[in-house]
Amino acid sequence: MITNREYLKRLISLQKLISDNDLDCFIVSSQENIYYLTGATYKPLERPFFIIVRPSEEPIFLVPKLEEQHMMKAAIGKTISYWEFPAPEGLNWYDKLAEIIRNCKKIGIEPSLPVQHKNILLKNSFLKDIRMTSMPLVEKLRIIKSPPEIEMIKIASNYAVKGMKLIFDNAYFGASVLEMFSLSKDLQIEVIKKGNFTPLDTEFLTACWPAPFSALPHGIPKISDKLKDGPIVGMSFHRINGYAAECERTFFLKDPTNEEKEFFEIMITAREKALSEIRADVYATNIDNIVSDYLKDMGMKKYLLHRTGHGIGLGNHEAPWIAEGSSDILKENMVISIEPGIYIPEIGGFRHSDTVLVKKNGYEILTNFPTDLKSMIITKKRLLKKVKGKMVQKVLNLHKYEKTTVDNNLDTNI
Repeated sequence: MITNREYLKRLISLQKLISDNDLDCFIVSSQENIYYLTGATYKPLERPFFIIVRPSEEPIFLVPKLEEQHMMKAAIGKTISYWEFPAPEGLNWYDKLAEIIRNCKKIGIEPSLPVQHKNILLKNSFLKDIRMTSMPLVEKLRIIKSPPEIEMIKIASNYAVKGMKLIFDNAYFGASVLEMFSLSKDLQIEVIKKGNFTPLDTEFLTACWPAPFSALPHGIPKISDKLKDGPIVGMSFHRINGYAAECERTFFLKDPTNEEKEFFEIMITAREKALSEIRADVYATNIDNIVSDYLKDMGMKKYLLHRTGHGIGLGNHEAPWIAEGSSDILKENMVISIEPGIYIPEIGGFRHSDTVLVKKNGYEILTNFPTDLKSMIITKKRLLKKVKGKMVQKVLNLHKYEKTTVDNNLDTNI
C-alpha cells in the first residue's frame, strides 16, 4: 500500500528535478504518471487531466468539472476544474491551463503529451513566448521501485504464477484459444473476494498462442484456434491495483520433436545468459548484446524479433529497456522482464518470460514457475475438461470463427 507520505516524497523529488532542469513548471499529463504522484484513478477519455508542478509551490490539478470532487481525494495539491470538452470560449481546458502557466517561460511537458494538446497550447496567445521542452521526469522517478512498490509487484507476480498454473492445469490437446482466455476470471474473482480491488487499475490476461501462430508474438489468433502440436506460448499478464507482472512459458501438449527440443534449449540458454548478467550497475544494452550474439552464433538471426526485456511497474512495458542501443544502467530495485525469444514461422515461437527484481549483486525471480523442458510437456488426457471444452465450443458456435482468416485477426501493437 502506497502511503500519503510516499506520494509527498515523490512530489518533492519531482520538484527537485524541475529545479535541476531550470524549468519554471512541469505539466504531468499521462494517466500512469498522475496515478504515480497521487494514487488517483481515472479514465481520461476525451477530457484531459493535468498536474502543473512548480519547483517550490503546491501542485495544481486541472480536471474536468465532472471529476472535480473525485480528484480532491488526492493526497497533494489543489484542484481547478474546466467546464467540458468541447466548451465555450474561455471555459475549455486549454483556456484554464493557459491561465495557470501564463507566468512560466520555460515549461517541461511529458513525451506522451498528445500532439494535438501540445499544438493547442502553442497556438494560445498567452503562451506565445514560452519555451516548451519534452522531458521524461516522472519516468526517471518511476524506474527504481520503493519497498511498497516491490511488495505490490510481488502480489501481481503471485497472480501471474497462478494464471500460468491455471493454464497448465486446464490445457489439453484440442483446447480452444477462448478456453484459455476465460481462465483469468478465476483470478479476478479471487482479487475481488480479498476486498482490495480497484477496477480501473486492475487487468487480467491469461492466453495461449498455438503453434505455428506462436511465431507471431503480437498477432491475435482466432478464438476458435486449437492448441495442438508444436510450441504453445502461454501468457499470464496481470495488473493488480496499479502494479503489473508477467509470466510466460513455452509448452507442449505432445512430445516435442528433436528440432523443437533444440530450439527450446537454445532459448533456455539465452535466458540463462541474460539472468547471469543481472546486477546493479550493469548496462542494459550489454545484456541484450550478450543474448543477441549468442543467438546469432547459433544461427538464429533470422528468427529474432525483439529485445531481451523491459521494465515493469505501473505498466507492463516501461524503462529500463534491455535492448541494443539502450542507455539505461540497471540499479538495485529496478524490476524488469527477461524474455529472449526465437520465432520460426513454420514451427512456432519459443519464449519464457519472468518478472525479475534487480539486486545489488544479482537478481530475484518474482514469478517462480518451472522452466525445464520436462515440466513443459503436458500429456494428460483430461477427458472431463475436454468434454466441457467441446460443450463450450458448441454452445458458443466457435466453428463460425474458423471461416475467417488469421490475417483478419492480427494486432500489430508492438
